[in-house]
Parts: sequence; structure tokens; C-alpha cells
Amino acid sequence: MLKVSGKGLLTAAMIIVAGGCAQQPPTETVKLFEDQSLVNKPYERLLVVDVSSDPAMQQLFEDEVVRGLKEEGVDAVPSHHSLDASDGILQEDIDKLSDELGTDGILITHIASVDTTLDMEEGREDILSTCRGGNPVDFFLYDREVLTEPDSIKIAHTVVVISNLYDSASRKRVWSIQSTCFEKSSMEEVLLDETEAIVRQLGIDKLI
Repeated sequence: MLKVSGKGLLTAAMIIVAGGCAQQPPTETVKLFEDQSLVNKPYERLLVVDVSSDPAMQQLFEDEVVRGLKEEGVDAVPSHHSLDASDGILQEDIDKLSDELGTDGILITHIASVDTTLDMEEGREDILSTCRGGNPVDFFLYDREVLTEPDSIKIAHTVVVISNLYDSASRKRVWSIQSTCFEKSSMEEVLLDETEAIVRQLGIDKLI
């Protein structure tokens, strides 16, 4: 078993996966911070920012979170049309964009860690024998074909995401969570599960 750890998007996500993982545990959400003085109203229009060194990941994650928020009736806007987070991003740039778009809240996410396990299983060969006729016990009356199964690789991503919600008017942090999804076979699955966890917790805490 080969184990690879790192932060951000791993190119291992592009490897073709043969088979799937066993049933994974549900995504775990932990509340890190909540300002009780600022959580007494739902946010109706959110700017969604994913801080990532990979522009493609920024776009994918922001679009997925925006989709999840809109399904809950929240007007949400991704930042990637205006902000490129690959070289770092300043809070003042985020605040300026929020003012331009007229959002009342800013949801900032980033992938804190990615732990990827690669389980490699060697292929095997089978022999398929077909009798051409005659005496079935005669070895030479059989055509034989070697069937080769390729090596397979099973990938399991465990990903930790930190999400922070800021109030656009006061510029104060309202809420923070850490969400961890376990043993997903692709980053697409990761983003889907992480989005569900973030949007669900915002709803539970009556912030949307």
C-alpha cells in the first residue's frame, strides 16, 4: 500500500479508479467558532470564495457551493469570475468585490489537508480453453486463449475543509466550521460531500 499526503488538489485524483471503497463514514462537521451577537439573522446573498492554489479547483468548489446554496433558496455568487486565488488573495479585495456585488455575507472555504491512499492490486492471467471437437480429454484438441486482467488502483481521499462566514457590513467573522469527508474515490465526490456538509450546517445554525 502506497500512501501520499499533501495539501491542495492532488493530481492522483486523475488516475482511473477500478472498483470502489467500502462504505465510507459520513462527513464529520465540527463547529470552531460562532459569534452569538451576529448569528441572529439569515444571510440572503452570499459571496462564495474558495482559497486554492489551483484555479480549476477554486472554480469547481465555488460553483458546487453556489449550486448547493441556491438549492436552499440563497442567492449566491462565486468569486472566480473576478478573483484568482492561485497567487494568494487579500481580504480587502474580497471586501471590495462583496461591496460591488451587494452581498450581505462572505463564505470563504479552503482545503486544509488532503490524505490520499492508493491501494494497488496486481492483475492476473486466466486461460480460456475451447474444445475444437474430437476426444475432449485430448490436450491438443483445445484452443487456448490467455485472458489478462490489468492492474487496478483504488484511491481513497480523506479531506479536511475549513469554512468561515463573514458579515459584509461589519467585516466580522460570524461562524467557522471544520468538515472532514472520508475515503472518497474522486475529488468530485469530495466537493459534493463537503458542499452538503457546509450548506447543511449553515441551515442548522439558521444562517441561511
